[in-house]
Amino acid sequence: MKKIFLLILFIFYILPIGISYAVTPQEILEKVDQIRAPANTFTFHLKVTVNKSDQDSKAEFFVRVKDARKSLVIYKSPPSNKGRVLLLIENNMWIYIPGTRNPLRISPQQQIMGRVSNADAARVVFSLDYSADAVTEDALDGQKVLKMSLTAKTTGAAYKSITLWMENGTCQPIKAEFFALSGKLLKTVYYKEYKDVFGKKRPTVLEIHDGIRESEVSIMEYSDIRIEDTPDAYYQKTFMDRVE
Repeated sequence: MKKIFLLILFIFYILPIGISYAVTPQEILEKVDQIRAPANTFTFHLKVTVNKSDQDSKAEFFVRVKDARKSLVIYKSPPSNKGRVLLLIENNMWIYIPGTRNPLRISPQQQIMGRVSNADAARVVFSLDYSADAVTEDALDGQKVLKMSLTAKTTGAAYKSITLWMENGTCQPIKAEFFALSGKLLKTVYYKEYKDVFGKKRPTVLEIHDGIRESEVSIMEYSDIRIEDTPDAYYQKTFMDRVE
C-alpha cells in the first residue's frame, strides 16, 4: 500500500512537467497568438512612428479584423494618405487610393513605412501564415526563455522565417527576428508595454529595429482595442471606396 501511495505521489509531481513537454510547438504558437490578439474579430487604432537619423515620420490607422483572416487597414493620417484602405483576405491584399477607379493588388511584403510591412499592420497573429518547427530553451538577457523557429507556410507570408523568444510559462512574446527569402535579417522586434486588455497582459508597443539601417527604429503603438464586429460587406473590393 505504501508503495502505491509513493507511486501516486511521484506521478502527481512529474505530471505538470509531462504536460508541458506534451504541448506541441504549434499549440505554443497559438498561445502566443491568443496574447497578441484578444479575439478573432476586433478593432484597434495603430500609430506608427519611424525614427531616422535625419527625421521622424508618423502615420495613424484604424484596423478592423474579422474571423482572424480578414482585415481592413484604414489610413487616418498624414493628410496626404488619409482615405487609403488596405484590404487583406486570406493571402490576398489590395489597396484603394482615393481618386483611382479600382483597388490595386499589392503584396503583404511591401512596406507601409519604415520596417512596418502591410502584413504587420493587417495580420495580428502568426499561426495563419507560419508553422512552428521547434521550441527550445534559451537565455535572453540573463533570463531563461523559450525560443521558437517559425517557417512560412502560405504565399501571403511576409517573411521566409521568424525566430521568436517568449517567456517560459506565460508564452508572452519578448523578441522576434524576421528574415527575408534570401535569409537576410530584415528586422528585430521587441514586444513592450504589456497592459491588461480583456483579461490578459498584452503588448501594446512593438519596437522595430531595422536589420540593415541600424539607426532606423520604427514604433507600432496599439490603442483603443475593442471586441467589435464589422459587417461582411466591408470586406469587398467594391466597398473599399466607402469604408470610413
